[in-house]
Amino acid sequence: MTLLKTDLHIHTSEDPEDHILYSATELIDTAHRLGYSVLAITNHNCVTYSEYLRDYARERGIVLIPGMEATIQGRHVLLHNLDFKQVKRDKIANLEYLKRRDNLIVAPHPYFPSPVALRGMLRRHVNLFDAVEHCHCYTKRLDFNRPAIKFAKEHNLPMIGTSDAHQRCQFHTTYSLIEAEPDPESVIQAVKSGKVRIVTRPLPLFLLLKINLKMFWRNKILKRL
Repeated sequence: MTLLKTDLHIHTSEDPEDHILYSATELIDTAHRLGYSVLAITNHNCVTYSEYLRDYARERGIVLIPGMEATIQGRHVLLHNLDFKQVKRDKIANLEYLKRRDNLIVAPHPYFPSPVALRGMLRRHVNLFDAVEHCHCYTKRLDFNRPAIKFAKEHNLPMIGTSDAHQRCQFHTTYSLIEAEPDPESVIQAVKSGKVRIVTRPLPLFLLLKINLKMFWRNKILKRL
């Protein structure tokens, strides 16, 4: 087993819901330069995964795991390596029928101040989730990961560090080191077993504000023009 540098929550320009300036292949190239071994592109309610992208990543020493950030019952849920065509968006409880040994269901940014955060839905459906996300988007004083850390400890759930990147400056601020073989099933089993070390650092306040202002500008203003 080796420690695999991993990010399982990233968005690219193929995302139909956000205005993002780098493509899936550009992301893979950047990840390769930074020494990543495992990635999952998790665009909103669509799967950005193909044999071409899988092979493109493999040629650069990266395992690409199929992923999606699905909006289910109005809340975001991270899904990896499952039958995405069977995902129904009306009830989170329906995910129970899709759970398998070789797939992964993660609670992303569950307590962040957003209408799409799981919040109380996480506790209500805790048995459906394999892990909880530690998101990059925090400062030393302002950190909505704290209740997620507490929840994960209470329920003995592993945590994974991700960038949830929508901009280049977000990528590589938080990631995971996973003790696994370089293949999707091994990585997923390692996450479920808690063989994960989170590498993270709080953002300077100015950078956090810059990220959020850019997201507001691109997704709210540019889309209207």
